[in-house]
Amino acid sequence: MKIRAVMIDLSGTVHVGDTLLPGVMNAITKLKERKVPLKYVTNTSKESRRSLLNRLTSAGLKVDKEDIFTSLSAAKTHVMQNKLRPLLLLEKEALEDFDGVLTEDPNSVVVGLSPSQFHYGRLTEAFNLLKSGANLVAINKSRYYKREDGLAIGTGAFVSALEYAADTEAHVVGKPSVHFFHLALKDLDPSLMAAETLMVGDDVRDDVLGAQQAGLQGALVKTGKYQDGDEKRFGDPNYVFDNLEEVADFVINQQ
Repeated sequence: MKIRAVMIDLSGTVHVGDTLLPGVMNAITKLKERKVPLKYVTNTSKESRRSLLNRLTSAGLKVDKEDIFTSLSAAKTHVMQNKLRPLLLLEKEALEDFDGVLTEDPNSVVVGLSPSQFHYGRLTEAFNLLKSGANLVAINKSRYYKREDGLAIGTGAFVSALEYAADTEAHVVGKPSVHFFHLALKDLDPSLMAAETLMVGDDVRDDVLGAQQAGLQGALVKTGKYQDGDEKRFGDPNYVFDNLEEVADFVINQQ
Protein backbone atom coordinates (compact mmCIF):
# COMPACT_ATOMS: atom_id res chain seq x y z
CA MET A 1 0.00 0.00 0.00
CA LYS A 2 1.19 3.52 -0.80
CA ILE A 3 2.84 5.30 2.13
CA ARG A 4 1.01 8.50 3.06
CA ALA A 5 2.66 9.36 6.39
CA VAL A 6 5.81 8.65 8.37
CA MET A 7 6.45 8.09 12.08
CA ILE A 8 10.11 8.44 13.04
CA ASP A 9 11.98 7.23 16.10
CA LEU A 10 14.33 9.79 17.63
CA SER A 11 17.32 8.42 19.56
CA GLY A 12 19.56 6.52 17.17
CA THR A 13 17.47 7.43 14.13
CA VAL A 14 17.41 11.24 14.18
CA HIS A 15 20.07 12.00 16.78
CA VAL A 16 22.59 10.50 19.18
CA GLY A 17 22.95 12.66 22.26
CA ASP A 18 23.06 16.30 21.15
CA THR A 19 24.10 15.56 17.58
CA LEU A 20 21.89 15.02 14.53
CA LEU A 21 22.85 12.00 12.45
CA PRO A 22 24.15 12.52 8.87
CA GLY A 23 21.42 13.15 6.33
CA VAL A 24 18.69 13.81 8.88
CA MET A 25 18.30 17.52 8.10
CA ASN A 26 17.99 16.77 4.38
CA ALA A 27 15.52 13.96 5.04
CA ILE A 28 13.17 16.06 7.15
CA THR A 29 13.41 18.99 4.74
CA LYS A 30 12.45 16.77 1.81
CA LEU A 31 9.48 15.24 3.63
CA LYS A 32 8.19 18.63 4.76
CA GLU A 33 8.58 20.16 1.30
CA ARG A 34 6.37 17.36 -0.06
CA LYS A 35 3.97 17.91 2.86
CA VAL A 36 4.26 14.30 4.03
CA PRO A 37 2.64 14.08 7.49
CA LEU A 38 5.21 13.05 10.07
CA LYS A 39 5.43 12.46 13.80
CA TYR A 40 8.45 11.79 15.99
CA VAL A 41 7.53 8.75 18.07
CA THR A 42 9.94 7.97 20.87
CA ASN A 43 10.42 5.62 23.80
CA THR A 44 12.68 8.19 25.45
CA SER A 45 11.84 8.26 29.16
CA LYS A 46 14.87 10.03 30.60
CA GLU A 47 13.70 13.56 29.77
CA SER A 48 10.44 15.45 29.28
CA ARG A 49 8.99 16.35 25.91
CA ARG A 50 10.00 19.98 26.49
CA SER A 51 13.58 18.97 27.29
CA LEU A 52 13.69 16.74 24.23
CA LEU A 53 12.33 19.56 22.08
CA ASN A 54 15.08 21.88 23.34
CA ARG A 55 17.72 19.24 22.57
CA LEU A 56 16.50 18.81 18.99
CA THR A 57 16.13 22.55 18.42
CA SER A 58 19.64 23.19 19.73
CA ALA A 59 20.93 20.56 17.32
CA GLY A 60 19.39 22.54 14.46
CA LEU A 61 16.17 20.65 13.77
CA LYS A 62 13.00 22.71 13.33
CA VAL A 63 10.36 20.89 15.35
CA ASP A 64 7.28 21.83 17.36
CA LYS A 65 6.24 20.24 20.65
CA GLU A 66 3.13 18.82 18.97
CA ASP A 67 5.37 16.94 16.50
CA ILE A 68 6.65 14.68 19.30
CA PHE A 69 4.74 11.73 20.79
CA THR A 70 6.49 10.12 23.76
CA SER A 71 6.02 7.04 25.89
CA LEU A 72 6.08 9.38 28.91
CA SER A 73 2.87 11.02 27.62
CA ALA A 74 1.27 7.62 27.10
CA ALA A 75 2.33 6.52 30.58
CA LYS A 76 0.77 9.58 32.21
CA THR A 77 -2.49 8.89 30.35
CA HIS A 78 -2.44 5.29 31.58
CA VAL A 79 -1.78 6.38 35.16
CA MET A 80 -4.55 8.98 35.16
CA GLN A 81 -7.12 6.70 33.49
CA ASN A 82 -6.46 3.92 35.99
CA LYS A 83 -6.33 6.24 39.04
CA LEU A 84 -2.83 5.10 39.94
CA ARG A 85 -0.64 6.87 42.49
CA PRO A 86 2.84 5.93 41.36
CA LEU A 87 6.23 5.71 42.90
CA LEU A 88 8.10 7.33 40.01
CA LEU A 89 11.48 5.88 39.12
CA LEU A 90 12.27 8.74 36.75
CA GLU A 91 14.99 11.32 36.29
CA LYS A 92 14.11 14.84 37.43
CA GLU A 93 14.20 15.97 33.76
CA ALA A 94 11.25 13.66 33.07
CA LEU A 95 9.11 14.42 36.11
CA GLU A 96 7.45 17.52 34.62
CA ASP A 97 5.57 15.27 32.21
CA PHE A 98 3.82 13.83 35.29
CA ASP A 99 2.68 17.18 36.68
CA GLY A 100 -0.73 16.78 38.30
CA VAL A 101 -0.30 13.09 39.08
CA LEU A 102 -0.89 12.14 42.74
CA THR A 103 2.04 10.25 44.24
CA GLU A 104 1.20 10.10 47.95
CA ASP A 105 0.49 6.63 49.38
CA PRO A 106 1.61 4.94 46.13
CA ASN A 107 -0.29 1.96 44.73
CA SER A 108 1.93 1.48 41.67
CA VAL A 109 5.49 1.75 40.41
CA VAL A 110 6.35 3.53 37.14
CA VAL A 111 9.79 2.80 35.70
CA GLY A 112 11.59 4.84 33.04
CA LEU A 113 15.27 5.16 32.21
CA SER A 114 16.59 6.63 35.44
CA PRO A 115 20.23 5.90 36.30
CA SER A 116 19.99 8.00 39.47
CA GLN A 117 17.09 5.87 40.73
CA PHE A 118 18.49 2.45 39.86
CA HIS A 119 20.24 1.71 43.14
CA TYR A 120 19.61 -1.00 45.73
CA GLY A 121 17.67 1.14 48.18
CA ARG A 122 15.25 2.61 45.65
CA LEU A 123 14.71 -0.68 43.83
CA THR A 124 14.03 -2.41 47.15
CA GLU A 125 11.43 0.26 47.97
CA ALA A 126 9.77 -0.44 44.63
CA PHE A 127 10.02 -4.20 45.19
CA ASN A 128 8.23 -3.98 48.55
CA LEU A 129 5.40 -1.97 47.02
CA LEU A 130 5.00 -4.58 44.31
CA LYS A 131 5.00 -7.41 46.85
CA SER A 132 2.19 -5.56 48.60
CA GLY A 133 0.08 -5.63 45.45
CA ALA A 134 1.10 -2.46 43.61
CA ASN A 135 0.96 -2.38 39.80
CA LEU A 136 4.19 -2.27 37.81
CA VAL A 137 4.16 0.08 34.80
CA ALA A 138 7.12 0.10 32.41
CA ILE A 139 7.42 3.17 30.22
CA ASN A 140 9.36 0.84 27.95
CA LYS A 141 11.45 -2.34 28.15
CA SER A 142 14.27 -1.22 25.91
CA ARG A 143 17.26 -3.55 26.12
CA TYR A 144 19.88 -0.96 25.25
CA TYR A 145 20.33 2.31 23.37
CA LYS A 146 23.07 4.28 21.64
CA ARG A 147 24.87 7.12 23.43
CA GLU A 148 27.69 9.30 22.17
CA ASP A 149 30.17 7.08 24.04
CA GLY A 150 28.70 3.78 22.81
CA LEU A 151 25.88 1.39 23.74
CA ALA A 152 24.25 1.63 27.19
CA ILE A 153 21.88 -0.62 29.11
CA GLY A 154 18.20 0.33 28.82
CA THR A 155 15.14 0.38 31.06
CA GLY A 156 14.17 -3.20 30.34
CA ALA A 157 16.87 -4.80 32.48
CA PHE A 158 15.65 -2.98 35.60
CA VAL A 159 11.99 -3.66 34.85
CA SER A 160 12.82 -7.35 34.40
CA ALA A 161 14.67 -7.39 37.73
CA LEU A 162 11.57 -6.07 39.50
CA GLU A 163 9.32 -8.51 37.65
CA TYR A 164 11.54 -11.42 38.66
CA ALA A 165 11.99 -10.42 42.29
CA ALA A 166 8.33 -9.50 42.93
CA ASP A 167 6.93 -12.35 40.78
CA THR A 168 4.82 -9.95 38.75
CA GLU A 169 4.45 -8.74 35.16
CA ALA A 170 4.78 -5.15 34.03
CA HIS A 171 2.28 -3.32 31.87
CA VAL A 172 4.45 -1.94 29.06
CA VAL A 173 3.22 1.43 27.80
CA GLY A 174 5.70 2.34 25.04
CA LYS A 175 7.04 0.60 21.97
CA PRO A 176 6.55 -2.22 20.98
CA SER A 177 3.04 -2.04 22.48
CA VAL A 178 0.40 -2.22 19.73
CA HIS A 179 -1.73 0.22 21.71
CA PHE A 180 1.14 2.73 21.79
CA PHE A 181 1.50 2.71 18.02
CA HIS A 182 -2.25 3.17 17.59
CA LEU A 183 -2.22 6.12 20.02
CA ALA A 184 0.65 7.71 18.10
CA LEU A 185 -1.15 7.17 14.81
CA LYS A 186 -4.29 8.81 16.18
CA ASP A 187 -2.18 11.72 17.43
CA LEU A 188 -0.66 12.11 13.95
CA ASP A 189 -3.92 11.96 11.98
CA PRO A 190 -7.06 10.05 13.01
CA SER A 191 -8.00 9.59 9.35
CA LEU A 192 -4.84 7.62 8.51
CA MET A 193 -4.87 3.86 8.14
CA ALA A 194 -2.09 1.95 9.86
CA ALA A 195 -1.11 0.19 6.63
CA GLU A 196 -0.41 3.49 4.86
CA THR A 197 1.90 4.73 7.61
CA LEU A 198 5.62 3.92 7.80
CA MET A 199 7.40 3.59 11.15
CA VAL A 200 11.16 4.17 10.92
CA GLY A 201 13.68 3.25 13.60
CA ASP A 202 17.03 1.73 14.55
CA ASP A 203 15.57 -0.89 16.92
CA VAL A 204 14.36 -3.80 14.81
CA ARG A 205 12.24 -5.29 17.59
CA ASP A 206 10.69 -2.29 19.35
CA ASP A 207 10.46 0.17 16.45
CA VAL A 208 10.04 -1.95 13.34
CA LEU A 209 8.60 -5.37 14.13
CA GLY A 210 6.45 -3.80 16.87
CA ALA A 211 4.99 -1.39 14.32
CA GLN A 212 4.36 -4.21 11.86
CA GLN A 213 2.48 -6.10 14.59
CA ALA A 214 0.29 -3.00 14.92
CA GLY A 215 -0.48 -3.03 11.21
CA LEU A 216 1.96 -0.31 10.13
CA GLN A 217 4.75 -0.71 7.62
CA GLY A 218 8.20 -0.88 9.20
CA ALA A 219 11.59 0.40 8.05
CA LEU A 220 14.87 -0.38 9.80
CA VAL A 221 17.72 2.12 9.47
CA LYS A 222 21.32 1.06 9.92
CA THR A 223 22.14 3.83 12.37
CA GLY A 224 22.18 4.23 16.17
CA LYS A 225 21.94 0.91 17.99
CA TYR A 226 21.70 -1.14 14.79
CA GLN A 227 24.03 -4.16 14.76
CA ASP A 228 25.08 -6.11 11.67
CA GLY A 229 22.47 -8.74 10.88
CA ASP A 230 19.63 -7.26 12.95
CA GLU A 231 17.38 -7.30 9.89
CA LYS A 232 17.51 -11.13 9.83
CA ARG A 233 18.01 -11.93 13.50
CA PHE A 234 14.55 -11.35 14.95
CA GLY A 235 12.14 -11.10 12.02
CA ASP A 236 11.75 -9.49 8.64
CA PRO A 237 11.34 -5.71 8.37
CA ASN A 238 9.32 -4.51 5.39
CA TYR A 239 12.24 -2.28 4.39
CA VAL A 240 15.90 -1.75 5.33
CA PHE A 241 17.76 1.52 4.62
CA ASP A 242 21.21 2.87 5.42
CA ASN A 243 19.87 6.11 6.89
CA LEU A 244 16.87 8.42 7.20
CA GLU A 245 17.60 10.29 3.98
CA GLU A 246 17.22 7.05 2.01
CA VAL A 247 13.84 6.57 3.69
CA ALA A 248 12.74 10.08 2.72
CA ASP A 249 13.70 9.53 -0.93
CA PHE A 250 11.81 6.22 -0.99
CA VAL A 251 8.66 7.78 0.46
CA ILE A 252 8.79 10.82 -1.83
CA ASN A 253 9.12 8.60 -4.91
CA GLN A 254 5.74 7.11 -3.99
CA GLN A 255 3.98 10.47 -3.89
